[in-house]
Amino acid sequence: MPDARWYEQMYGGRDEKLLPLEPGHKYFLGDPVAPGRGELLDIGCGTGNFMAAARAAGYTVSGTELDRNAAQFAKEKLGLPRVLGLTVSEFAEKYRGEQFDVVTFFEVLEHQASPVEFLQKVKSCVRPGGYIALSVPNRERWLTGPDVLDYPPNHFLRWNVRSLRSLLSGQGFEILSVKEQPAGVVHTAQMINMSLRTGLSVKSTGNAAASFRDVMQMAPGEAAAALQAAPTTRQRVVQFLGRLKFMACLPMAVAAYPYIRMRRYKGTYLYFLARLIE
Repeated sequence: MPDARWYEQMYGGRDEKLLPLEPGHKYFLGDPVAPGRGELLDIGCGTGNFMAAARAAGYTVSGTELDRNAAQFAKEKLGLPRVLGLTVSEFAEKYRGEQFDVVTFFEVLEHQASPVEFLQKVKSCVRPGGYIALSVPNRERWLTGPDVLDYPPNHFLRWNVRSLRSLLSGQGFEILSVKEQPAGVVHTAQMINMSLRTGLSVKSTGNAAASFRDVMQMAPGEAAAALQAAPTTRQRVVQFLGRLKFMACLPMAVAAYPYIRMRRYKGTYLYFLARLIE
């Protein structure tokens, strides 16, 4: 299992700016069945973009985040004082008896090797009749090739509607909302681009370019060196050509999108809202 240092190393570049809300965040904030107010705990809150939006929507927010730089950004830049560097197990132990109206964990469950234990700790933080909201990468999303992010040490699990229903129902939750993101134009362009992989970038540079997906699969020492090394001129050229290739896929995606929509291909995000009934 990767530790906090691994996440700081891999996701550290995301700690320097406020990222836009992810679809799962937007689904929850716009969900008519969600409570709309109350005390909320966001597990794996990152730089606090969702916490800030939930606060503006009327929630009283707390968060946990193992990446120290991300937690510091949330506190200093967004004025979110209660962002704790704890796992959910550590939070449940240290703040035993503290419960919330809503516990959220967006893009977190797929990183857990022990999902039942994780959900039991989440459950201990939810008031009777309270809510959980989450999103995960949809196992049934449209892919034209393997995505290395779906493998350890990043993702340990792959979820679809049926498997998540089974897990949540088995732990005493009533499913209230389910939303599968449809494949959009950008996702379509990404899949076209993926299907046109040639391997030329690796051949022309003599090694893999230091992209997020490539570095994530490296051993810790190799990853650290890749992240610290300045790209060579040849790598910069190849990266630029890669961006041009993706841009060239956009017109094809626009042309293909009516077919994609007709086939109801799914995009990346799967969202659930559930209420504790036990």
